[in-house]
Amino acid sequence: MSGRRTSSRLRVLRSSLLKSPQKSSEKTPAKPTPYSRPGRKCASKDPEGKTKSKPIETNEQKTSKSTSKGNDKQSRQALPDVPPIQPTTVPERSQLIEIIENTPGCRCGSLLIMDILVMTLEGATAILTSDRDNESVNALYREGGEERTSTLPTSQCLTNFTIIEDNLVAAGVWCQFKIVFFKVFPDLDLQRTIDTKMRYSSIAFLSPGTLVGGHVMGSGGVDVLDMSGNILRTFDGRHYSGPYSVCTYNGNCIVGDAKNLAIMCFNDRGDLLFTFKPRANKKFVGFLTVTSHGGYIYASDREGQRVVQLTSDGKYVRDVLTREDGIKEPQGICITDDNLLYVSVLNSYIRVYRIG
Repeated sequence: MSGRRTSSRLRVLRSSLLKSPQKSSEKTPAKPTPYSRPGRKCASKDPEGKTKSKPIETNEQKTSKSTSKGNDKQSRQALPDVPPIQPTTVPERSQLIEIIENTPGCRCGSLLIMDILVMTLEGATAILTSDRDNESVNALYREGGEERTSTLPTSQCLTNFTIIEDNLVAAGVWCQFKIVFFKVFPDLDLQRTIDTKMRYSSIAFLSPGTLVGGHVMGSGGVDVLDMSGNILRTFDGRHYSGPYSVCTYNGNCIVGDAKNLAIMCFNDRGDLLFTFKPRANKKFVGFLTVTSHGGYIYASDREGQRVVQLTSDGKYVRDVLTREDGIKEPQGICITDDNLLYVSVLNSYIRVYRIG
């Protein structure tokens, strides 16, 4: 029967038989290596799959390569096995920014703390100083490039300042058994006065509702008070002799001892945490006024003509200010958030330094 169709399977078989002689002459492809499997690129191939040929090294290149290897080997043998030298960071010296002369203040040489406090509220800055001669508190206000002053008569000289709230400050009265509370903004405004059983040379805010005060009457003492002046507890007097100045940090009380010439730290129960008493030529000489800021403790040594910086656990860091920086008998000290150190010194001057 002419015109019979050929099945599709037969056509495929015939075509494969016709192609088989050509396949037999070709080489069997090599098995793929792990680096040539789909999805992984061989390091010796470019992105298009073409094999890169390794450049042939000349004799000069081989010679220089072997020489460099020899030099590297010798240099490794010559260098001792020591850790790398770590860079040391030396704090910069404090820079004098300003001398404020138009603010009344206390006489230097007094047994009282001639304190200074800098406060900022809604863009206005107030610089507070106590005035022994005029028995008052003085404030120098700075806002928008302008200055003005305010005075609060107190009948006696206040010793030091401590912030109770954003706009409320408390201060001890040296010659009276009293603590006064006053507002700073927009002007100095007396709020109330409480009676105490001791004449505190220094007080500090300890916790909401409590103060800590140091006095040098008799054998001296450090008391925790409520806001009505009642003594809640007294620290063990065996650890100090003249708690002239106090400040607080993280719920602890820092004491500048005027007789032991040391800085001490107590927790709020009165347990001694550490004592810092420098020796040799670093000894404290006179009255110590303490403050804390930014994780550090600062103390001005009045007769020693310097301001010292300690860590919060009582380790010496450096002398922030010395006589070489132009200070003489530093008294009150205050540090602001922008690292400005205000120091009240001789003749009612206030020297402002930028510290590193």
